[in-house]
Amino acid sequence: MGPCEVLLSSADKQFIHDFMGLSKSQQCLIVRFINRKSIFVKPTSYTYEEVEDISANFKFLFQQRWFKPLESSKVSTFIEHLTKGEIIQIIDELNETGFTEKPALVYKKSQAKSILVTCILESSKLDAVVSSSVAQSYWQGNFETHISYFLYLYFGNFRSTLNQFSMRDLGVMRTRKEQAQVMARFADIDSAKSAFDLHSLYNELRAQRHPLNRSLILNNLESLPRPIGAKANELDAKVKFLLACELLKEDAIHAIDVLKTINTGVAQEKWAREAYKLGLTDEVETELNRMIDAPLSEDLLAFAEDFLARKYHKKRTSVLTDMLRENSQTLLIDEMHKGAVERGVVAYYEQRECKAYRTENEIWRALFGLYFWHEIYELEGLGLTNEFEHVPSSLKTNQFYELASVHIDMRLNSTDSKAKLIQQLSLSAATYYGQSNIIFRWRKNILERLILLINHSNLDALLSLLKAMTQDWKNLSDGFPDLMLIENERLRFEEVKSEGDQLRRNQLLSIQKLQSLGFDVRITNVNWTIDPMQPYAVVDIETTGGRAQHHRITEVGIVKMIGGEVVAQWQSLINPQRRIPQNITALTGINNNMVADAPLFAEVADAIDEFTNGCVFVAHNVNFDYGFIKEEFTRLERHYRRPKLCTVREMRKYYKGLPSYSLANLTRHFGIDMQRHHRAMSDAIAAGELLNMVNEKRLNNNKS
Repeated sequence: MGPCEVLLSSADKQFIHDFMGLSKSQQCLIVRFINRKSIFVKPTSYTYEEVEDISANFKFLFQQRWFKPLESSKVSTFIEHLTKGEIIQIIDELNETGFTEKPALVYKKSQAKSILVTCILESSKLDAVVSSSVAQSYWQGNFETHISYFLYLYFGNFRSTLNQFSMRDLGVMRTRKEQAQVMARFADIDSAKSAFDLHSLYNELRAQRHPLNRSLILNNLESLPRPIGAKANELDAKVKFLLACELLKEDAIHAIDVLKTINTGVAQEKWAREAYKLGLTDEVETELNRMIDAPLSEDLLAFAEDFLARKYHKKRTSVLTDMLRENSQTLLIDEMHKGAVERGVVAYYEQRECKAYRTENEIWRALFGLYFWHEIYELEGLGLTNEFEHVPSSLKTNQFYELASVHIDMRLNSTDSKAKLIQQLSLSAATYYGQSNIIFRWRKNILERLILLINHSNLDALLSLLKAMTQDWKNLSDGFPDLMLIENERLRFEEVKSEGDQLRRNQLLSIQKLQSLGFDVRITNVNWTIDPMQPYAVVDIETTGGRAQHHRITEVGIVKMIGGEVVAQWQSLINPQRRIPQNITALTGINNNMVADAPLFAEVADAIDEFTNGCVFVAHNVNFDYGFIKEEFTRLERHYRRPKLCTVREMRKYYKGLPSYSLANLTRHFGIDMQRHHRAMSDAIAAGELLNMVNEKRLNNNKS
């Protein structure tokens, strides 16, 4: 029975004993039934080659009470399980047989199944369904509770099924067998049964199709089983919250009394809102002040501050809120970066010779995951409970420090210098590189970024943050600032917000923690503008054909422009490593002899990457040129991304009504000199002239 044996009752063990006493065919039938995700079975519908004498084995299982006839309490669920044809058959029987009442059930065969289901469920004839020939051809399983409990012990939820083992064995589902410890997720049978019962009730309440009446809600509240253990207490709070929200519709006074007893942030916030509606303003004000002084969470703190200010017109803000206001700034970023605001801010700083990196949660989660990998995944009794699990149970339940405090403190105490911390992270990365985990994503530059962070930070601050993350992973695993910057050898972090964005509560908590440890954290508000000094890389390419995935580049020409002036040029023929079709040579003038000794794209990739870095990628029909460049980098397993501007689209927008927007016709129409059409540098220079025309219009519109 394995590590969960202590979580099984005598009835559970007897069930397993009885199951093991069945023949292989009988066991197969039961497993097949379980995998159908329904408690109903039509014995005549089973046709599995690996099961011998299905009819006789089903009969035996029925006689031994593994299956039983349909119960009247399951009729509603049974109706929804049936096919449309079977539902119609039941309606016809109810209308024809002597035990039905008038009036008859009226339906049309063309109606949707959902309408036919409602036709029966809303009638007064539900009890008669059990006696129909359709119902009598079905049985229902008589072991649902045992199986549900076993699956719950193993998976910790009601979503997972036995099918996952089959998918694993077939290679369809990837698991984490090398990391799993296969252990019990509950300490004892009482906490396991308590969590199972409360979780079952929680799911049942969430699946209710119709509102509960006051009497039923109160009965549920009074009959709730006593929660035992952390998981059961969490579920108890969720069940009470659901019932209290239902009760609000029937008895608001009683409902807020229930809400007030639930010690979670979401329940306390709901209580304050509903109590205020009922006119309990003085009591709400007292509670809001208490929430601010001793908040259950940063979420609740932010709510209490905002609600107090809006409803009572009193300023009562935390030190954090004032710090955020004092440390905010506004940057004007070119509107070309809309849709990638963080990249726009990075480009803004790089132009000013400030090192900027998009880090957000990644750098902190990588620091945490690499530093504590052994404690998270390898300590006996912690880690992944089974191979299908993604999140270690200690992190899922927010009990990592509670369960591993001795080992965590030993590791923290062993880190007495920045060099030691870097050594520990490097060893962890070398040992576990590439192993799947839910904490962070492996990246080639992961250690490089972490070393920058460590060398520019206070060691005690980093270790304090790591310890805080072990104590409250739930709230400190995300919400970190978007950017890490190093300017004049000083480190700071910035949370970037464009127009209309708001600071979320989880971000407040992470920022507060960083600031409390001495990190420089700022809020950067971005307003969109037309930046005349925005660098542009105007690109034109020639290719062997029109599809980036199948054809290759033969020439690249790039013009770098700032303030309307050309500041640099880059061009090169490219060896496409394939023959150039004659029709392409006729169009571009580029033949196979010309590119025979030209560099491969791999040999110029660094130059193109560096030349266009920090620039807006501009081209006439930009998706064509950008798509080819990006595909060439992808072939090299490199990432290439730039903000884009299309001179075709922009010319259509600002110079409407022209007969043609091809590059050749536009240059002819506006008198733009072109040395040689369909050669990369000539076309790039011409597109640069169109860019200047577009930007002149954009700047004028922005001023007006």
